Amino acid sequence: MLWNDQLRNFVKEMEMKDDMSSNRKILIGLSSAAFLGPFTQTIYTPSLSEVGHFFTANPLMVNLTISLYTIILAFSQFIIGPLSDKRGRRRTLLPGLLIFLIGSMICFLTTNYTIFLIGRSLQALGISAGSVVAAAVIGDIYPPDKRSGAMSVYQTMIFLGPVLGPILGSLIAAYVHWQWVFAVLSLGALVSYIYNRLILHETLEEGTSSRKITSKTFKKILSNKAGLSIMVLAFFQFYGYYTYLVFLPSLLDHFFHVSLVMKGLLFLPLTVGIALGTIVGGKLQVHLTRKAIMVSASYGIGATVLLFSLCLTLQLLTMPMLVFFLLTYGVLLGASLPAQTTILINIFGEEKGTAMGVYNFIRFVGTAVAPLIGAYLYKIAGWYALYDTLFICLFLAGIFVHKYMFDPYEKSAQVI
Repeated sequence: MLWNDQLRNFVKEMEMKDDMSSNRKILIGLSSAAFLGPFTQTIYTPSLSEVGHFFTANPLMVNLTISLYTIILAFSQFIIGPLSDKRGRRRTLLPGLLIFLIGSMICFLTTNYTIFLIGRSLQALGISAGSVVAAAVIGDIYPPDKRSGAMSVYQTMIFLGPVLGPILGSLIAAYVHWQWVFAVLSLGALVSYIYNRLILHETLEEGTSSRKITSKTFKKILSNKAGLSIMVLAFFQFYGYYTYLVFLPSLLDHFFHVSLVMKGLLFLPLTVGIALGTIVGGKLQVHLTRKAIMVSASYGIGATVLLFSLCLTLQLLTMPMLVFFLLTYGVLLGASLPAQTTILINIFGEEKGTAMGVYNFIRFVGTAVAPLIGAYLYKIAGWYALYDTLFICLFLAGIFVHKYMFDPYEKSAQVI
């Protein structure tokens, strides 16, 4: 009997190790697909002037190549999310990667502006599957107590995209030609497609594909106060993130008069901070509840913006302080992201893909409206209106999260 029990335990341990190894391999493939979306968004931004010369395009036409990508990426979330809950994760991701590959090849080969726009549209439509399917599969294959670590890896890869994109893009443009960035993207898409085709199995449970995704599904997601509180927080966090990104060059001109190279370097604290924060956030979930992490990060981000605004008002802002504020905002934002996605997956177990699609869309809307609303506020009352308003919004979102957010797998530790 003792030998039988030991044998059973040994077999069980080996099966668990095999599952962990298989899940890690799947996570690598998913993270590569999720990485490509934001990486594609920024990899050729250092070459925008060269793009204009190449296509004989005015600044509006050049900016459209970025805006169109972002708009399609945002709205396709409403298609990809439900599709992954209906048809399956694998059957959604693999065609998406192929569409992205075709779009990248078109952008690489064409000399026509209109065809280039078509290529960018296909890129956005295809790679929109990456982030949605990745989060849904993590929810499928990892138990609740293991999801936070996987989400941390996934979120880190997403935010490495904006960090590495401009660096690699500028190197490619300097040594060959800006269009070769799309050859690199094509190669990345091909590698990700082959890897996921070999490694990723269908993780959507059998029988769930018959479930219909209707307007009631979206109503269910948006009427859930816990889920809605996360989405409201994400909206204002990314609204703030893009407020800093968009208005940083003007702020530097106004207060510091730095060189163009220094301007580029000062974007790094914010984006690197987010990447570091996602790693920290994943590790914190071992010691703290996800609600505690989110509430602390929410109030912390609000306090960071308030102190930043006070330094502007009192004319106390120095360059080291600016770097500190940007890095702190990034780290706190990044630290809350694994908790946000993990809780959404936990709340909406049967509609993981759709819930992540709605969540991603709301984040994209926050990034899209930030330059418009920010410009209006700046015109009315300058820097102070811009950042004081951001503080108020973040503080109210923090209160909303504190009051309504809960994780169904942390019911015993929801009080903070």
